[in-house]
Amino acid sequence: MDKIKQQSNRVGELIFSADTGATYKKTLTLTWNILRETGILLWLVVCLVFVGAEWFWKTSISLGLKARTWYEEAKEPKDAEPKSASEIGQSMMSALGTGTENLLYQAKQQLGIEADPPEPTPPKPQAIAKPPAPTPHIPAAKPSATTSTEDPVKSETTKTQPKAD
Repeated sequence: MDKIKQQSNRVGELIFSADTGATYKKTLTLTWNILRETGILLWLVVCLVFVGAEWFWKTSISLGLKARTWYEEAKEPKDAEPKSASEIGQSMMSALGTGTENLLYQAKQQLGIEADPPEPTPPKPQAIAKPPAPTPHIPAAKPSATTSTEDPVKSETTKTQPKAD
């Protein structure tokens, strides 16, 4: 029994010691700070995902519209000369520059740096498409006598036979 009392006294001294209370208080404070900072980090990651999704959405729409415009222009026969290599290079640099500006703006926003949003580039005015040539109107054919549901052979034989009274 003495061993149990001695051991319980040691445990009591450890638990109720001033150092133990300060250590646990410091541990709980540190744990709370870690959880709070982790929550803030997770929130910033969620915000980054939303901003990245919005950027991807807008960029996809813009690229889709540009691709459609390019395709529509490629379908139409042109009398003009083909673009030179320098014109093609300039249009590629313009497209890459726009994407780079948007990416840098988003990165600056995430890092808390003040930045003006990139200026949207207005789309080039497009020529009005020519209306399709009118198709000639062909009147529908009149139904013939053989298009009825009756059998023509039967109808002829019933007309010529005399009725029996």
